[in-house]
Amino acid sequence: MELSKDSLKNTINYLNKFKSAYEKGIDNAVLHATEIMYEKVKQYCYEAGITEHTNNIYMEYDYNTKTGKVGTSDMVLIFNEMGTGITGANNPHPNPSPNFQSWKYDVNEHGEKGWYYPKEDGTYGWTKGLPSRHMFYDAFNDIKDEIGDIVEVELRKTVGDLY
Repeated sequence: MELSKDSLKNTINYLNKFKSAYEKGIDNAVLHATEIMYEKVKQYCYEAGITEHTNNIYMEYDYNTKTGKVGTSDMVLIFNEMGTGITGANNPHPNPSPNFQSWKYDVNEHGEKGWYYPKEDGTYGWTKGLPSRHMFYDAFNDIKDEIGDIVEVELRKTVGDLY
């Protein structure tokens, strides 16, 4: 930069371009990380044998607030995430969110007796519950470990040609 009006204008324009490209790179990184987490949650569900409910996992990205979210309201997925019954109590979620701090594993106190439940074919199954499979939690931890690389790649895409 030189000390002239034109040089100052060019520098201001460059800095504005850089700021805009930087913000776009961060936005792209958050969107991309959200997409990756969505796919990882589904992958962990498939690995746990949960295939019929994965279409109830959703991904949202708010372009105004620049925030991403992966979630579900499907109780089958929530029960698998948190665990249920005496089995879940013996294999609890490693780090429940504040929404699930008061999660009760054996609500009806069936304990080791377990309980019978109706199956779609008209017969009954028996269970002591489910261990926590923490598909969302594991995907979040994966993204937490990868977010630096995701941000770096997206920033290089948007800011890299400004150097």
